[in-house]
Amino acid sequence: MKKHIIVITTGGTIAMKKDPETGGLVPAVSGEDLAAAVPGLSDWADVSVVEFSNVPSGWMSAEKMFDLSHLIDKLSEEGKADGFVVTHGTDTLEETAFFLDMSLKTEKPVCVTGAMRGASELSADGPENILSAVRTAADDMSKGMGVLVCLQDRIYAAKDVTKSHTTNPDTFRDLNYGPLGAVYGKEIIYGRRPMPHARLHPETIEPNVWLISAWSGMDGEIVKCAGKAGVKGVVIDGLGCGNVPPLCRKEILALRKQGIPVVLTTRVPSGSVMQEYSYEGSALSMKESGIILGGDLSGWKARLLLALALGETNENERLQEIFEKM
Repeated sequence: MKKHIIVITTGGTIAMKKDPETGGLVPAVSGEDLAAAVPGLSDWADVSVVEFSNVPSGWMSAEKMFDLSHLIDKLSEEGKADGFVVTHGTDTLEETAFFLDMSLKTEKPVCVTGAMRGASELSADGPENILSAVRTAADDMSKGMGVLVCLQDRIYAAKDVTKSHTTNPDTFRDLNYGPLGAVYGKEIIYGRRPMPHARLHPETIEPNVWLISAWSGMDGEIVKCAGKAGVKGVVIDGLGCGNVPPLCRKEILALRKQGIPVVLTTRVPSGSVMQEYSYEGSALSMKESGIILGGDLSGWKARLLLALALGETNENERLQEIFEKM
């Protein structure tokens, strides 16, 4: 008996075609059209389509991700599907996938996919990616794996995957651990399972969280601006394994004195924040201020986790605990 998979479309390149006047890609394909363009889809699952939005992925926001999470849980609770596929623009696909992984209540398979080429382009990759994602969501082994990302026949954990090239279709990678599995012929094969982590289910979120990237010689003025702007949280994407220039450190400590939570990540594509050094501006030199270490999360994923966590609490010790459990 075939599984019932709901494909939830949000937009992105996968749902775009070239505008004949400008030559650029624009939203042009409905969710139903997307599914209809996939040969053999019905051989693997009974598929229905829900159109959540049809926007470029840069238009997605934490609030929209929160609404999408609620929609998936609602459909799951109503027993309307055995699993879900979310089609999404690739620019922020990893962010939405991570947000869903942190916030969903359902244990049913959820697989996020997209495309690097528009629907009207030669060798459009959208249909193949949708087919692979539906097959992944319909596979019994995918249950309890958390939110998955599937493109180019590779399956990744939402927490660890990132877009590594601006235009190449073979762009998504887990730079630390590699894929969880792959789509082969008639099989879905997994080589490992992702580490379990806690999920958060706040009634609301706090989207007013800034992400600030560090650079050599940074004077900290932009960090000071965050405090003046009334932000509720800040993520500092630090150098190396979590270091910042000394003037930046000074303003970070000032934010902490204001009671603003600060999470430290690294702008390096792989690896983790570590307390390796004790010089002024190192992670260790800011430890007593209550700065939260973001581990191996990217800055943009740490920002979303902080937005979710602040919907539950603004107590720094509890926020630290949440990040440590990642």
